[in-house]
Amino acid sequence: MIIGLVAGMLIGSATAAVAATSPTVQAVVSKYAISVDGQQQTLKSDPLVYKGTTYLPVREVAGLTGYDLQFDAKSKKIDLQSKSEGAEKPVSQATNQITAQPTEKKVTWISAREANEKYGIKYVVGQETTFSYGENSVVFPVSMYENPEGKTLTNAEKTATIMFKNSVPYLGSDTLQVLGVNQ
Repeated sequence: MIIGLVAGMLIGSATAAVAATSPTVQAVVSKYAISVDGQQQTLKSDPLVYKGTTYLPVREVAGLTGYDLQFDAKSKKIDLQSKSEGAEKPVSQATNQITAQPTEKKVTWISAREANEKYGIKYVVGQETTFSYGENSVVFPVSMYENPEGKTLTNAEKTATIMFKNSVPYLGSDTLQVLGVNQ
């Protein structure tokens, strides 16, 4: 029994010694809305914020931007490679730019039909979708006929959002605000 007790104490003190010499950081897990070329994306892992810098999971970001990630644990090397032809393409080949915005702004949703009935908001569908109220209008670079089901989209200025659920367009409260609707 004494031998077991001494062995346990030795193992415990060795673990404490290793932990005391390992560097530690304090970071905050944060929720961010991530979009790639204006297309809303979802990360499986939450970003970390450390000393004012946001750290994103590199494997997920690589996938969102159309890259394959190779990791060599021995040399601690990360290599990003463009996906080969025929593989899934990124949302847009133009810039592969990622924008992260805190999701602190609460957006409420109203169907386009209800917005029309309640406020008189009109919308026109063509190559793009335009919502108008009086002299104000907001243009989204997507046709509702493309069936962007389950996606949240922004206008070019990133000041307004729409979402499609069950093939029904919904306007974000930020869109109503841009249109000048007093709720």
